[in-house]
Amino acid sequence: MPSKLLALLGALALSTSLAQTPAVSPERELLQRAVTPLWGPASLRSSVLVGQPPADLGFALPQGSRVIGSVVTETPDPAYPAGVTVYFDTALTPEQVDAHFARVLAPVGWKVFPLPAGGPYPEGGFLPSTPVGGRPYYRQNPDQQLSIQTRRVGGITQVTLGRQRAPDLAQTLRYAQDERFNPAQLLPKLMPPAGATVSPRGGGGSGDNVTQYAGIESTLSRSALFDHYANQLRQGGWTLRNRADAGTLSSSLWSFTQDGKERIGLLLIGEAGKGQYRATLGLQGLE
Repeated sequence: MPSKLLALLGALALSTSLAQTPAVSPERELLQRAVTPLWGPASLRSSVLVGQPPADLGFALPQGSRVIGSVVTETPDPAYPAGVTVYFDTALTPEQVDAHFARVLAPVGWKVFPLPAGGPYPEGGFLPSTPVGGRPYYRQNPDQQLSIQTRRVGGITQVTLGRQRAPDLAQTLRYAQDERFNPAQLLPKLMPPAGATVSPRGGGGSGDNVTQYAGIESTLSRSALFDHYANQLRQGGWTLRNRADAGTLSSSLWSFTQDGKERIGLLLIGEAGKGQYRATLGLQGLE
């Protein structure tokens, strides 16, 4: 057979094969790229299921739930916590969602994760205007963890359910109830102002030092917002030692006693724009 004819047949076969490959929409390709973690192994692959949970989820969602979709991550690397995240809405209250999963998970081997004194989401520092609820679970052989986060928005409960393999489960269980790994519990609870939107934005701790950050949207002035939180600190036994207002920042230094030790507290309220604030709450021990 002439070489030119062979080349033509090869090209036709390739084009037929490509034509039979299901096309991926630009939107789905972008979404799958966006949800694939950059720090994962090269073999990591993510897929998006619109409007449905994965077929192998292993338990039922609350009846009548509206599933937004799921993100599935897969890799042959056993050390990577691959798994699935399911997003759905339900008319049930967060408490009813907890009760549903307590009922359906136990028969298939899931156990409630041992919790620290403050619960699955230890409350301390700037409390969010929309509290996050939920309950974590685990099971062994294969080792997996399951997190269920709920948030009430209007008359709907938004649920994020994440199931992933847990290569370090034994170590995680050993440390689960150690308060040193939940430093936010050392901070006083600060309720948000009426009508404000407060979003905790992380922080950390080491030894006697703890810091937490939050974003705040409020119609209050910076001074009124500062006074709102300062009043709660006073009620919690903190004593104001110094306050300074300069430019767009209000800073303050406090002292208090905790567990028989003298400690120093810090409260900062910075104005990022009209009605937009950045807040910092911290404490440290005195040597």
